[in-house]
Amino acid sequence: MRPPMWFSRAALITGAIAPLGIMGLLTVRVLLPNLQNPESRFYSSFVNYQRLAGRPIAVEAIPVVQASVEAGLAAPGESVALQQVAVRSLISGPVEKVYVTEGAFVRQGEPLVALQRAPFEDKVNEARNHLAIATAKLEALEISTQSRLQELEANAIAARSRLANADTRLQDINTLAEAEIQTNVAAAQQRLETARKRLAQIQGLVDQGALPQFQLYDAQDAYALRQKELLAAQQGAIDTQDQRFGNRDFYLLRQEELQASQQALALFRETADKELENARLAVENRQLELQNATRDLNRTTIYAQTDGLVSRVNIHSGELVNAGDSQPLLLLTQDMVFRAFIDQARLNAVNVGDPANVRLVAYPGRVFTGRVLRVNPTVETDETQPNKVGIDRQYTYSAWVAVEDLQMPPGLQGFVEFKQGKTELVVPENSVTHLSGGEGLVLVEEQGKAVTRKVVLGRSAQGKREVLEGLILGEKVIANPRSINPGEAVVVREPRTGNRELAERNQ
Repeated sequence: MRPPMWFSRAALITGAIAPLGIMGLLTVRVLLPNLQNPESRFYSSFVNYQRLAGRPIAVEAIPVVQASVEAGLAAPGESVALQQVAVRSLISGPVEKVYVTEGAFVRQGEPLVALQRAPFEDKVNEARNHLAIATAKLEALEISTQSRLQELEANAIAARSRLANADTRLQDINTLAEAEIQTNVAAAQQRLETARKRLAQIQGLVDQGALPQFQLYDAQDAYALRQKELLAAQQGAIDTQDQRFGNRDFYLLRQEELQASQQALALFRETADKELENARLAVENRQLELQNATRDLNRTTIYAQTDGLVSRVNIHSGELVNAGDSQPLLLLTQDMVFRAFIDQARLNAVNVGDPANVRLVAYPGRVFTGRVLRVNPTVETDETQPNKVGIDRQYTYSAWVAVEDLQMPPGLQGFVEFKQGKTELVVPENSVTHLSGGEGLVLVEEQGKAVTRKVVLGRSAQGKREVLEGLILGEKVIANPRSINPGEAVVVREPRTGNRELAERNQ
């Protein structure tokens, strides 16, 4: 059976058109891209055609710009507290009220926990009573001491006056007695001498018989009487000396009275000073006792010493607080940061002060800005394994990011993107040739000519190469310069899609 005529014609047409379609497809998919690819032979042939025609070679010139060659860095992490404040009680007693709960944010000065005040108020009242009693004793002692001191000072003054009077009397009596003794003895001696002379004269006359015997006897009696008077005068000197000794004893007695009064005054002053010092010390001790009692009363309410988040509450109303407990009543966390765990290979890519974007699972769709505070290893120590010598330490490297405009509780999960802030001069990777030992060659478009430049190169990433030396900002380097000879005339054409995007992004 023969096939229909229409089928034969369709097969003939298809057989003729199919090769043409395949050739067109190959042209679009293979030939045209190679014409645009500077690395292909077709492209070099196109350049050679322009060179043979004497026309400037059309090239892509990319300006030298400043950009970062580091790829973006992101790391997971969680929110942690830079500082943790353990709140403890400085006094012991039952808890009356807890003002905060876990997760609450408190400001400095807000109350946290209150202990029962009644026992401490009783101690304050007792200390006030003790202080009042000690103050009253001190005042009474000061008054009595002043009165007794004035009395003893008056006694000393009186004793000194009596001693002065006794001294004056003693001096006067000595002077008068000496004069009287001298006068009486001299007069008695004069009278005795006169009686002796008269007795001698009468004795001579009686011996001559001129006078009777009885007159001699009278003269002898008168002489004996004058002798008695002289003895009496001399005896009076002895009596006066005894009287002088008595006056001297009286003076010494007054002197002893003065010394006794002075000693009593000095002893009282010393004793009174000690008693007053002890009384003042007792008042100071009572004042200190009152201050301590008042301080403990003020400590019954514990206030927040800083802003922070209440991350843990270990006490409840009615429980007994001991000042010596090692476990804190509350834990306040402050200076919350985001700790991002970074691969050690990328650790040097993050520096203190770099900006960062933080995204938290608890805040979907929101981006928080921040800045790197520090980059350091975190050491986790494990020394709980029994029968093991030494301590296991595990190091994890992390970056601490301060998040702006957000009060984070600890434990929030998320990740951080670090913005690379360091920029260098960069050129497209395809503009560098003859790369060796960190050096290479580039062609720079200068006044319509391709000029060779030797450059020192750095890191490479994302199709960009860091230039350390050899180029300045704004110079135009020729992309894909392998088919271009140094010194040839060139004309700058619009960059291809990839280089155009690179130039626009870097600019």
